[in-house]
Amino acid sequence: MVPAKAIVNKLGLKEIFSKTARIGRYVDYRQTLADRSEEGVAVIGTDGTLQFANGTWASMHGYKGRDEVVGRNIKQFYTGRAMDDFNRFVAQTKQIGWYIATVEQTHKDGSSFPAQLKMAVLKDDSAKPNAILLIVADLSRIAQMQKMIQQTTEELENLKTRLIRLEKSLARRNQPAIVACESEDESRPVTLPIAELKQLAEMAKRFR
Repeated sequence: MVPAKAIVNKLGLKEIFSKTARIGRYVDYRQTLADRSEEGVAVIGTDGTLQFANGTWASMHGYKGRDEVVGRNIKQFYTGRAMDDFNRFVAQTKQIGWYIATVEQTHKDGSSFPAQLKMAVLKDDSAKPNAILLIVADLSRIAQMQKMIQQTTEELENLKTRLIRLEKSLARRNQPAIVACESEDESRPVTLPIAELKQLAEMAKRFR
């Protein structure tokens, strides 16, 4: 009786199993990377159906998970003029292989948001185009983050200015326990304990 191991080796099944395992690990690796992306990632087939979508794509469109969006037609994520723009972008992508544009994406509730859309043609083993990769960045979220950063920066600058004023007042102090400080209203000076002003002066140095 021929050992099973010998049959596996003779038929080359060992290599097949090994290759299949590597492919599986590679697919899992790509899935993990897509799930960790802050951008929405999806793949549509030639019929416009979503073959793949990561969690970010689902959540940015108002869905709980990618299982709710995979299998849906891409028309559900673009409406009206945005769908016409999307079809035009697809045509451009098929011609040059990739495309980047700005377009309105549609939420599950029908509302929309501006997004940067990156598209690329995917090909099969015979180099025949069979799908399109979509990568979406929510521009409204980016704009909101930029606004928050700007507000924080302005607040820090204001704090820095106030602390510098207090430091100057500390340098000109004439009283042993308290000192008059400059304020926005020059007719109403502010008095603060010297100990407190020293602490504020140390804070001012950190923002220089």
